[in-house]
Amino acid sequence: MKKFDALVIGGGPGGYTTALLLSQQGKSVALFEKKKIGGSCLHVGCIPTKLLQSAASRYYALVKEGKAWGIEVDNVRFNFQTLVDRTQKTVSILEKGIQSSLATGGVEVIHGEAEVKGPNLVQSGGEEYQGENLILALGSRPRHLPAFPVSGNIVTSDELLTQPRLPKSLLIVGAGVIGLEFACLYAQLGVKVRMGDVLPRLLPNMDEELGQMMLNSVRRLGVEVELGLLEVKAKGEELILVSAGRMPNSDQAGVGNLKVKTPGGKIETDEFLQTQAKGVFAIGDLTGKYPYAHTAYEHARVVAGRIKGGAEPMNDFKVPHVVFTSPEMAAVGYTEAEAKEKFKNVKVIKRNFAANSKARILGEIQGWAKMVADGDSGRILGVHLAGPEATDLIGEACVLVSQGLTLDNLEKVIHPHPTLNEIFENH
Repeated sequence: MKKFDALVIGGGPGGYTTALLLSQQGKSVALFEKKKIGGSCLHVGCIPTKLLQSAASRYYALVKEGKAWGIEVDNVRFNFQTLVDRTQKTVSILEKGIQSSLATGGVEVIHGEAEVKGPNLVQSGGEEYQGENLILALGSRPRHLPAFPVSGNIVTSDELLTQPRLPKSLLIVGAGVIGLEFACLYAQLGVKVRMGDVLPRLLPNMDEELGQMMLNSVRRLGVEVELGLLEVKAKGEELILVSAGRMPNSDQAGVGNLKVKTPGGKIETDEFLQTQAKGVFAIGDLTGKYPYAHTAYEHARVVAGRIKGGAEPMNDFKVPHVVFTSPEMAAVGYTEAEAKEKFKNVKVIKRNFAANSKARILGEIQGWAKMVADGDSGRILGVHLAGPEATDLIGEACVLVSQGLTLDNLEKVIHPHPTLNEIFENH
């Protein structure tokens, strides 16, 4: 039996980050991964989809707006295979980088299935491993729907990017964040896209104005959107994407042997990501909270701190929400409605990108920044963005919200001109 200070199951963003942080503390760590290091984010999620989105935006801008910029090119074509090759190369480079960091950090990586036998015991490849702490970072998988069994031309996001060519038409079943991102990028590449959902509006967990703007934006791209349906039906589309959310992998790797609580498939934890089983933590998508890679990174930091003896809990309020659509959308903190439920006096400041010099230069004036503040103290409670580079700009808003800064504090910040960051200026 091999003994370690910590056993980590799952080599995605949360898993490998936890392993690295613990190794930096001088802990001996074993990391188990049955597929590829980097998880869904690197191989079928964040990285390949955003690379495709970047290519789609460039292509769309050239085709639709090239002449306005003095760029006159005839017979512009999109080579999907070239992009697939670029994606594979990019993923490979990033994967090797993670592997190198783990090797340098002294993390022992075990490639293969891992099965939990108890709170401190894991079995893999006929070998038993014992650890003082066990970190479950098993991630999630696409949710399947009985009405659309995955096979042939019916795929989930895991299989979509393995298609040999672009389809002529695409039905997206589910209008959540993943579905919306694919709707925008495929529409920009000239694919006829239709999407349907049983929900009455888009982005229900974000500010209501963002949801309405998103609806207008995707329709402007030519996407047919149907909401509030009793059921979604195909109309002869060449390809069907089932995008009905993701489900935690709490039913894998022998998690049931731990007897931890899993309401709705999510592993229940306290504010330090610790489960009911002593020394056992669950992080990332397993917790069912904000399924982003950056959430998993923060979970890793909290768990590593807890094991070291620190006591800083997870603060979900600080987690930014990002949607890589056209235009991009992002948010952090309270929505306007949430703020009005919690505070007596709420102040809302809204700045349009149409009045921003850099946005005018870029020719991307659609969208706005909306700051929600406590009208009494001036504390910035939430920031909501729709527009160019919103997923990057939200980084400044994260500092404003997470550090409890006020509108007066923001007033003293000098933003360079002309930049998109000036959208935050309160004068």
